[in-house]
Order: sequence, then C-alpha cells, then structure tokens
Amino acid sequence: MSRRWKITIFILGFLWCIRPAPTHATTLAQRLSGYILIQVEKNGEAWYVYPKTLTRYYLGRPDDAFSIMKHLGLGITNADLAKIPVAGSSDQGDLALRQRLSGYILIQVQRNGEAWYVYPKTLQRYYLGRPTDAFTIMKSLGLGITNANIAQIPPDVGIVQDQKTVVTGSGSFVVDMLTFDRKDPVLQITTDTGQNTDCTNNCTVMSLGSYIGRRLGTAGIHGTYFCPAEYASCAGQTNSFLFPVYNSFTQVVINDDRIKYTTQPMVAFDTVNRPYYFSQAELFVSKASFEATYGVKLQAAISNGPAMVEAKANILDTSILDTKQATVKSYRGALGWKGDTIYLMVVHAATVTDSAGVMTALGLDYAINLDGGGSTALYNAGHYILGPGRNLPNVIVLRLR
Repeated sequence: MSRRWKITIFILGFLWCIRPAPTHATTLAQRLSGYILIQVEKNGEAWYVYPKTLTRYYLGRPDDAFSIMKHLGLGITNADLAKIPVAGSSDQGDLALRQRLSGYILIQVQRNGEAWYVYPKTLQRYYLGRPTDAFTIMKSLGLGITNANIAQIPPDVGIVQDQKTVVTGSGSFVVDMLTFDRKDPVLQITTDTGQNTDCTNNCTVMSLGSYIGRRLGTAGIHGTYFCPAEYASCAGQTNSFLFPVYNSFTQVVINDDRIKYTTQPMVAFDTVNRPYYFSQAELFVSKASFEATYGVKLQAAISNGPAMVEAKANILDTSILDTKQATVKSYRGALGWKGDTIYLMVVHAATVTDSAGVMTALGLDYAINLDGGGSTALYNAGHYILGPGRNLPNVIVLRLR
C-alpha cells in the first residue's frame, strides 16, 4: 500500500472517529477533549486540547511542549496515581478515577514532580520523562486533524485587550492597547505588506481586517506612515511608503534599498517573538546581517518614527517633528515592549510628544511611533477596537503558529 493511501485512510478513519456523537458530546472540542492533535495539512504542528477549558494549546518545540504540559498539570498523590494503570498494563485500576482524569496531565506531588499523561483512548498513563521523551510520546499518540477541523477548536490565546487612562506631565490620555507575552508559544508576531515587491505608485492596500483574515490572524494594528490617495500631494506616489518593512510571508524586506538611508528606528522580531531595537534602520543592515549577527531567523521587522522611548528614557527629538505631529491632537499608534510583554497601542487625542510621554509613563523599555489619524486601526478577536480607517499598505498582525 502506498504512503499516500495510508495517509488518506488514516485521515478518513480519524474523521469517522470524530463524527457527531448521537447523545452527549456536542462539539468537536468536547469529543477531542484531552487529545493531542497533529495538523496533517501543514507541517505536523501539535496541539493539546485542555479538558478543563476545551481550548487548544500549541505544543511547539519539545521544551515548549513539556513546559505547557507541566503548567497545565493536576497534582496527584502516589496512592491515587497507582489507581491509573501504566500503558500496556492489564490492571483495571479505578475506572471512575480514570474516566474523570481522562486527557489530563498529572503531576506527582509526593515525588519530584514527575509528569504523566492519561491517554483518553485507553485511560492508561504514559510517563512524560524528559522534554524530548514527552514530545515523542505526544507525537506518537496524536490524532491527525485537518485545518478545517482544528479551526473549530478555539485556541488559548494570551492577548490582553485593555483601555487605560494614563496620567503624564502634559495631561491624561486614553490608551487602547493589546499586550501579550512574547514567550507565548501560540502567538506569532508578523509584519505584512499589500505589495510583494517595492512600489512607488498605486500600491496595493487593504483594510487591517483583510490582512488579518488572509493570514488567519487574530489581532493587529496599522503600520507605517504612507501616502494616501486622498492627499493631493501624493499624486504620482499613491499608497506608497518609504520605510523598510519585512513581509513575514514572502520573507522579503520591502524597500530594502532604503535601509541605509533611513535614520528612523527599526524593530525586528525573531521566531520566538524576541524584539530587537535599532535606533536607526541602517543599523539593521540587512536580513542576512541580522540573522548572522544574532544567530536567529528573522520573523518580522518594521521601521517608522520617530523613536520615543529607548532604554526606559524618553528620547523623542521634537525638532524633527512636522507641524501635524507636533500640534495636532489625534490618534497615535505605537509599538513597544516592557520586559517580555509586547504592546500594540493607540493613544487618543494626542500629539506625538504626548504619545511619547504616555509610553514613558507606562514604563516601557522601548517604543516607536506608528501611523495614526485617519489610518488608525486596532483589531482583536474578530472586531475592530478602533477603525478600520483608510486602507493600508502594511500592518502588524498577531497570528497563531
């Protein structure tokens, strides 16, 4: 039998197993509670459906998977654990306890925190051991699932949506923000562009929601300054932008040739969402230089300005602001971080100077200004918080890995 037919039969068998149940389990998440799921239409990404919340957790690399499993584990005594037979055993144990703990990770509280997984199919326990051992077991016990079916099980996404009033030396300002832990293994920060190549006129634009939809994202914010079609001064350069922006999906830096001329800051992210700040884009040099210097892969990058906060200090150079930035009270976008927390923000009724004061008051380590005004768009969990505003040539998108 060919490998293709084996895979086809496996998928068909799995789809038969998850057909609608006639009496009790009414959702796919309920039917797959406690299972490890492997996406057969992608790169074999593994997910765990947590029985307590019926949400899925991305297992990522072995260390990530082991950490997630331990974090979600339930404490259990040696006496109770002994009532759940080890995989391959003929013991019956305590059937009621086995059923109650089906699909859970159990942590032995009376020993050294050893972790066990109760496989829902057999109600027997598997020792998770070291991270690599645990990952191997999870993969071997995983069920294949299609993209369409995995989409029916809600992910556990650690994006916090908030609105705060921040008091600064120049007044109080309302701020809408999305924050997330950059170490969250489910989330991936990306930068996207409408155009896959450099563009100087009639460039492709779309709404933030459209970008998020096509990338299967969950949240996002508008990107750089650009030349909107409604500006008379933009004739001949409609919807173009000058800042370097990395397209995370084509893996190309748009406006790459302008990096060496761009004196505004640039922020890059590697594949674990770790941010890198460059006070001037020219210090980024190139994708190849970045990856060679830091020994990582580039995941996202965007330049815009001005820089507002650097090493916790307000470093805004007010002398470079144009009249609108310096005097007009409008929406002001920002990208920043504090420790491992990444911030996507919009400050209401503020000048860029006001916005820099807000970033400082929030105690951010680094922050750069993004576009704002009529381009403002902030989106999360299926709806706009602000916007959509005008269509955009580039954006920042948070998506599930």
